[in-house]
Amino acid sequence: MRQAILTTMLISSLLLAGCGNNESTNGDAATPVETGQAIAASPDTTPQATPETTPTTEPTQAPTAQIPASTAAPEATPKATPEAEESQRQAYFDKLDKIEEGLSDLKALSDSGITADMKEAASKEHERWDKALNEIYQVLKQQLSETDMAALKKEQLSWIKERDETAAKAAAQYKGGTMEGLEYAATLAGVTKDRCYKLVELYMK
Repeated sequence: MRQAILTTMLISSLLLAGCGNNESTNGDAATPVETGQAIAASPDTTPQATPETTPTTEPTQAPTAQIPASTAAPEATPKATPEAEESQRQAYFDKLDKIEEGLSDLKALSDSGITADMKEAASKEHERWDKALNEIYQVLKQQLSETDMAALKKEQLSWIKERDETAAKAAAQYKGGTMEGLEYAATLAGVTKDRCYKLVELYMK
């Protein structure tokens, strides 16, 4: 009887030992083994992209192209200003005044009391004013338009006729006398002088 009990206990011990081993084996198998898939399933923390700050380029003014002096467009000839025109007009007034002052060199002849000398002085005075008149007329030909110059030419021809008639009328007072020629020359000089000043005043630019 005792032997039977010991045999039973031995068998039970063996059975219990076998069950323990099985549980140990099963316990190890229950522990999952991490695979590459499991690792891949865990997304890596993707670092948040830092937005690049695009530098704001301030608009810069395009440089102005420098035109070389050699290729630069020629400047337009400046128009005469009123001040310049007035200067030219005044210059001729001054020139006429100097002619008047320069007649002093004829004073000796004029005051000689000799008709021939006086006539000579008057003739020379007329020559100087006539020369100035011709110079002024040439300047006006350059300044005036064709239309204005044509009108002035017509006026000048009329003036010449009037000048001669005025001188002849003045000389007629001394017709046949020694003063006739002197009066004629003196009148020509005076009328021509007045014409010089008038042309500068009315037409000079």
